[in-house]
Formats: sequence, C-alpha cells, structure tokens
Amino acid sequence: MSTSEELEMSDVISDRESDSGSEMDEETGLTKRERRQRKRQQDHLDVRIGEQIPVSRHEARLADRDVIKKLLINSVLILLWYLFSLSISIYNKWMFDKGHLDFHFPLFTTSLHMLVQFCLSTTVLFFIPSLRPSHLSQPYTRLPTDPTSSDNIDPGKPKPVVTPLFWLTRLLPCGAATSLDIGLGNTSLRYITLTFLTMCKSSSLAFVLLFAFLFRLETPSYKLILIIATMTVGVVMMVAGEADFKPLGFALVIASSFFSGFRWGLTQILLLRHPATSNPFATLFFLSPIMFVSLVTIATFAEGPTALFAGLSALAEKKGSIISILLLVFPGCLAFCMTTSEYSLLQRTNVVTLSICGIFKEVVTITAAEIVYHDPLTPINVSGLLITIGSIASYNYLKITKMREEARRDVAMGAAGPDSFIGGGGSRRGSVGVLDEGDDEGARLFAGEQSRNPSADPKLLSGTDRGGGTPRPPKRQQDLE
Repeated sequence: MSTSEELEMSDVISDRESDSGSEMDEETGLTKRERRQRKRQQDHLDVRIGEQIPVSRHEARLADRDVIKKLLINSVLILLWYLFSLSISIYNKWMFDKGHLDFHFPLFTTSLHMLVQFCLSTTVLFFIPSLRPSHLSQPYTRLPTDPTSSDNIDPGKPKPVVTPLFWLTRLLPCGAATSLDIGLGNTSLRYITLTFLTMCKSSSLAFVLLFAFLFRLETPSYKLILIIATMTVGVVMMVAGEADFKPLGFALVIASSFFSGFRWGLTQILLLRHPATSNPFATLFFLSPIMFVSLVTIATFAEGPTALFAGLSALAEKKGSIISILLLVFPGCLAFCMTTSEYSLLQRTNVVTLSICGIFKEVVTITAAEIVYHDPLTPINVSGLLITIGSIASYNYLKITKMREEARRDVAMGAAGPDSFIGGGGSRRGSVGVLDEGDDEGARLFAGEQSRNPSADPKLLSGTDRGGGTPRPPKRQQDLE
C-alpha cells in the first residue's frame, strides 16, 4: 500500500473514530472523547504534579495574593446578597404587616418577583449580547474524500440552545424545586412561628450537603460532615424554646428544606456545566418563567383567587393603580439584584459555602431581632450562637486553607511551563503559556501523522494533500481543540 493510500485510510479511520465519539453530552456540551480526555486530566493529575514541583517564596506570595483577591470579590458578593436580602425582608414585613400595607399574599407577591426577574434578565441579555445563552458545540459533517462522489451528506442542523430533554431534566426540576422551597416555607408560617421555622430550616444544610455529594459538587470528608452537623446543632440550640409543636407545619418546613438542598445543587450544575446557563442572567432567563408559573399555581390553591382579587382591589383603592403596581414591582427589582449576587457567589464558590453564608445571615438576623425587641436569651441560646459562629469559622478556615493549596499548586504548575506536564492548564484554562485542555490532543494528532509519514507537512492537517492535486477533507476543529 502506498504512502498516500495509508494516509487516506488513516483519515477514514480517524473520521470513523471521530464520528463515534462526537455524540454530544446534553449536560456539558462535550463529546465523549472530550469527556474522557477531561476525566484523564482531572483524575488528581494536577495534585500529583503539584506535589512534585517545589513552591518558592515568591510563588507562595503570588498564590496568597490570588486567594485574597478571590476572598475580596466573594466578600463583596456576600455583602450585596445580605444587603438586598435584608431590604426585601424589611419591605415584605412592611407589606404584609396588618399595621402597614396589610397585603397578606406572600406567594402571589413572590410570583410577581419572578416575573420581574424574567423581564430584567431579558433586558440585560438584550443589551449585553456576550451574556446571551449559546451552545458551545456546532454540528459537524464528514465531507466525502472524493469530490465526484455521490455521497452527498446534508449539512447538520443547528443544535438548539436548550433541548426538550435538558428542559425536562434540568430546568423544570430546578424551577419547580425553587417554587416548592419558597411556597412550602411560606405556607408553614400559618402553623408555626418564625423561630421554629428557622430552627427546622437549619436542616437544609444537611440536605444541601447530601445533594452536593450525590451530584459530585463536593468531595466527601469527615471534617466537612462534622462541621455541618455541629453547625446544625448550634442553630437548633440558638432558637430552642419553642413549645407549640404543629406536625403539619413541621412537615411543610422539612419538605421545604429538602427542596432547598435539591434546587441549589441543580442551580450550581446549571451555572457550571451547561453553556446555555453559564451566567446568572441566562440562568434566571430560563428559570424565572418556570418559577412564576409554579408559584402562581401554588398561590391559587393556598391563598385563593377570590381573596387575592379582593386584596388587589383593596390595594388599588387605597394607593391608586400606578402606586399599587410600583409597590408590587419594586421588591422584584430587589429580588433580581439579590438573586444575581447569590448566583454569582454560587458560581465562584460552591453550594455548601453559599448555604453556610445563609446560616450566618440568619444568625445576624436573629441576634439583631433579639437585641432590638429585647427578647430574653437563655444560656442554651447563647451556647448555640457561639457553637454556630465557631462552626462557621472552622469551615472558613478549612475553605481558605484549601484555596491557598490550590492557588500555590496552580502557580507552581504555571511556573513549570507547559512542557512539564500534559494539559497543565487545569484551572488556568486558556492562560498564556499554559496548554489548554485540547492542545495536547492536537499535538498527538500531528505527531501521529508525522510518524506515519516523516515528510508530512503541517498543511496535511489543514486540508491540503501532499500531492497538491486532490484536496483532502480538513480535520474537524473539534479534534484539534
């Protein structure tokens, strides 16, 4: 067999292998080949390499500087989240309180928040095209090797940004779980007090950790499990003293905690693993309509359409139509700012960190309420407060230590250069001087071509045959990246 025939046969085999491995994964937008390659690179390869590379004092300073920068950004997001969350809490108390606006329809009001968030996220995506949902994968077709061949292949149809399967298995469960979390929690307040709700809601930490392990968002460790368990006990002690136990209210708030852990796990998957929902605005664009429909449905049964219509009519008569609309829309704007801050923090950290930040927010809220309203603190309450704060401090220490180790490893791996290891980009994807995830694949393809034909020209990979007569089908960009 001649050299040109060998090259042509190798192209046919390569095309077959590419076609067999080009099936797109619905969740990640990666082919089977890319997923296998990423798995090989992520199976603690960076850990093994990082342990072999010494870290100088200068590199350690660079790593610590990077950690401080991340912590500052995360702190700003947490403060924004707390600010908007506190603003919504104060506004809702004023809105639902009988002594003020007396519009006691929290589920319907929250559904309007979702509608406002959809409108605002659509506006942001309209004016900032770079944030619009897009699919990383494009359809590829195998071109015939012979231009005169009758093997005409229809061009691939553009892949939709969100397929029905992705909508049913990712977006719909996440939106429905969010609505159930909010709806069941608000409904439980009809049967239990806010203090008892806070105590039971602390169980959401356990559900968050459970789903983080199930979805492989967090690596299981005894230290983490111990910290979460201790923190849960501390929150329960902090609000201990509730004597009026209602089984129905208890069941509702525990179900709300379950859906809270489930929906935050799914939300992190959407933000990190699918290009169509890779930023907070795109995620809100897809989730808010589902949450709106779900909450309106729950509000119809829980609050009643007749009572709701009467409440809206009374509000319009009291404040006027325009003012009433503004009063209902304004908290939706606050909710939009709070949710984008929340999603941005989730995208930069993880679901467990977000939940612990939420627990700290509850600690601050309960402490402030007890100081303002002069509620007595028992020794058990004070002990629970100290245990919770100590657990949060322990988690932060554990997290910062891990961040410093990862930052130093990344700096050491970057200083070693791309020739020292395969795919050294790891967490430094696309950075200068570091191989990206697919660079080693393209190098292996070209090396294999040269081994079959030592005189092979790099143009062979771009579609020009060595003989210069018949153009060969180009290697797909997917195989080179």
